[in-house]
Amino acid sequence: MSVVPQALTHALNILGRPVGNDQTIRHRCLIVAELGINHCGSADRAKRMIEAAHAAGVDVVKLQRRDLAATYTPAAFADPNRAAHGLAHYLPLLKATQMADEAYEALKLFAEERGLGFLVTPWDEPSVDFLEQLGVGAYKMASADFANPFLARKIAATGKPLIASTGMQEELVIFQVLPELKRLFPARLVLMHAVSSYPTAFRDCQLHMILRLKINHGIPVGWSGHERGAAVSVAAAALGADVLERHFTLDRTLPGPDQAASLEPDGLRKLVERVRAMEEAYGDPFAEKHRTRGELQTQEILGKSLCFRRAMAAGHVLTLGDFEARSPGRGVPPMRVGEFVGRSLCHDVEEGAPVDEISLAPKSEAARV
Repeated sequence: MSVVPQALTHALNILGRPVGNDQTIRHRCLIVAELGINHCGSADRAKRMIEAAHAAGVDVVKLQRRDLAATYTPAAFADPNRAAHGLAHYLPLLKATQMADEAYEALKLFAEERGLGFLVTPWDEPSVDFLEQLGVGAYKMASADFANPFLARKIAATGKPLIASTGMQEELVIFQVLPELKRLFPARLVLMHAVSSYPTAFRDCQLHMILRLKINHGIPVGWSGHERGAAVSVAAAALGADVLERHFTLDRTLPGPDQAASLEPDGLRKLVERVRAMEEAYGDPFAEKHRTRGELQTQEILGKSLCFRRAMAAGHVLTLGDFEARSPGRGVPPMRVGEFVGRSLCHDVEEGAPVDEISLAPKSEAARV
């Protein structure tokens, strides 16, 4: 939902849902529950996560798919202890949380039967082939692959929309990569502002980038959050995030690198409720402010009307000092006082009496001069 005129973007369709803003129509934020690898390799747990995400009110559930032998170099895959700092722990964890390929089809059907969109992040080119056979309707590209032209071209060849995360990228790199992504995905690209630290400290979230990316690049922009709690993500939606993605788990005490930055079912439900409440409260960004029905009633009680400051006799020519404002607010608005200065009274008036046209003679030509 774009919130400033400079950040208006085009709308596109992701999994049957409009994303972004047209010039006169706003679309609500697409909320994605990222299961990631928080299922710990269990298809049954993944199914329970989808059920809980559906109960929370999200629009889309998302998984990841890796062909680890294609994702990593042969040397790293064979001996992660010598490949890179941290990989010795991470790669065995990925191997342990790999879900069987045959589970994806059942999970896709399970999600779609509940009206949820089904999205998967491929981490390598063979995974794109697998997902094409699965029949996915759109793709998500991880921050690690934002500047990977090979994976981008592979996905582009499917003709389907792409949601691309920008974590770990400096703004210069985003400017360098986006022209090619826009060429590969004309009118079917969504950019996700992201910070790839788990969990992300509030001071590192840089939410101003949501508007900055929209204004600079003219495409829908979302927030892929890895922070704790819901407050920052609600703020991202209020700033105009067209897509909101959060990691989701049934239990943050489960093993895995994403659990600590994930929302549990109650937290996800509260996030959805707060974002939808914010959208309702925000209103139509293309409409002028209007008084509500409740305000019209309040105006009568608390509003002020133009009144005479003191008792005055018929024939008195009114000056600005002869007026004041008092409640209730059923009479002439005080801001119209200039229309009555210089007019004379037709009859005596009491102190505090409301001003009305019957009490006043028309402005004389001399008074107008």
